[in-house]
Amino acid sequence: MIISYAWTTPALLALRKHRTRRHWPDSYAERWLAGSTHKAYDHLPRAHGKQVGTVTLKRHPFKENTKLMTEVDYELEGLKYMEEQGLFVKVSRGVFITPRSFFDQWREAGELVWVIDFDFSPFEKLI
Repeated sequence: MIISYAWTTPALLALRKHRTRRHWPDSYAERWLAGSTHKAYDHLPRAHGKQVGTVTLKRHPFKENTKLMTEVDYELEGLKYMEEQGLFVKVSRGVFITPRSFFDQWREAGELVWVIDFDFSPFEKLI
């Protein structure tokens, strides 16, 4: 199983992303177990993504409403890093918003999503 980080890849590679939220079917989310290791991609393979490392789950995924997200989540999701770097979040074709706007809209939406906490191990750079 793989997980793609797409627009948060810069935060992942900077070791500033340790949490992600997904709209997964329950049956799929329940296959992700604490301690399991999975391939981390910069984009989905069908979008020509490449593997950038691996993630190891810190605990079993759990469901949470995005209304409950806090500033700790802003950091864990890598959004604070993206803000510090002046990066934007792509919300649709050609439309980008600030990480803070994205987070605030996401929280306001009140979606029930799976939360995945992980440690990231990047591939070693070849010299």
